[in-house]
Amino acid sequence: MTLTRRDLIKNGALLVAFGLTAPSFLAQSALATQAAPLPRALATGAGSRTRARLNGKQTLVVVQLSGGNDGLNTVVPYADPSYYALRPTLAIPREQVVALDGNVGLHPSLAPLKPFYDNGRMSVVQGVGYPNPNRSHFRSMEIWHTATPERFEETGWLGRYLDACGCTHDRPLDAISVGDQLNRSFWTDMALVPAIGSVGTFQFQTDPRAPNDRGNQVKALQNIYAYAGQFRPYEEHIRRTTLNALAGADELKRIATAYQPSVAYPETPFANSLKAVAQVMAGDLGARIFFVQLGGFDTHANQANAHAGLLKTLADGLAAFMRDVESQGKADDTLVMTFSEFGRRPNQNASGGTDHGTAEPMLLLGGGIAGGVHNAAPSLSGLADGDLAYQADFRGIYASVLQDWLGTDPAPIVGQGISPLALMT
Repeated sequence: MTLTRRDLIKNGALLVAFGLTAPSFLAQSALATQAAPLPRALATGAGSRTRARLNGKQTLVVVQLSGGNDGLNTVVPYADPSYYALRPTLAIPREQVVALDGNVGLHPSLAPLKPFYDNGRMSVVQGVGYPNPNRSHFRSMEIWHTATPERFEETGWLGRYLDACGCTHDRPLDAISVGDQLNRSFWTDMALVPAIGSVGTFQFQTDPRAPNDRGNQVKALQNIYAYAGQFRPYEEHIRRTTLNALAGADELKRIATAYQPSVAYPETPFANSLKAVAQVMAGDLGARIFFVQLGGFDTHANQANAHAGLLKTLADGLAAFMRDVESQGKADDTLVMTFSEFGRRPNQNASGGTDHGTAEPMLLLGGGIAGGVHNAAPSLSGLADGDLAYQADFRGIYASVLQDWLGTDPAPIVGQGISPLALMT
């Protein structure tokens, strides 16, 4: 069949531009054929006391524990008798807890992470939440993705960061959402963020009606969009992001064959996601922000074995990844941050599980962090409507990462009046 220039652009370029970005002004323009809103400009600030040591190579890996992770059986308050009273069969026996101090310790499945804690490369932030918590999976995850508990917001906090720093405007890959769908944290007005399930198979999707003409279609797109001229702002943005997407696909194909991990990763989808992150990091493509997910944490029934398996998957994958980036010489420039949409209720239910709760612990691993346990264990005697009272607003942790790790002003991204927590050295 004969493909026209219009067909090629419509069915080819837009797959690159729109398949890799959030439903932003570009998608609205293409799908709704309506005027696009003006891109917002976010100013970066002067940074903090740590900005002088930032080298522009700091990498952030955000790990989402989907479903609502049980924080009390992750970071166990083994010294509190109330914990065992609330969970007569579900509590982790004291002798099995991997003690961090005299009050709390890790679930035994998280033992592979203990060496990082001992070396000052792991922090535990207890009692993390936000005001007026929401127990809906969808809404609470949306709140964590957008960092706006008080209102509905389309853009994600990492998307707003990318818009603010201008990171992806001239580079093909500065942020990657690992998986088949773009994580909402990356939803943005301007930045190009690919959702990549596999580094080795990521490529530009040409018109399926001409499967043997792939090479010519890609070359034609490159020639069309490399054409110099005077373009309106949105046309220029589409042109630039299309070229970046094509270049990024080529670069990923190159590193897919060159990367050889220095450690043996577990054979799990989660570990494979982390290995993909290490693969991109090894290729030095400029990618600095990554997002990966591990699901299954909605443990309403028969929690003990399921949760133990999930935490083992988490710990084994993270331990392998951290050893891998250390072998690359990038451990000091890598920060991993875990979160879930909410914790679980303190008391176990009649089905041997736990129901949707509120506050949760967050784990941070890598270079530049102030290791140790931050905040006291949540009080089990001062529950709020049967739930844990949060002690740290999650936006304060985001603000710390933005300011002290990524070197940008957090206020335009997480809101005015949110103070960064002292989590970095």
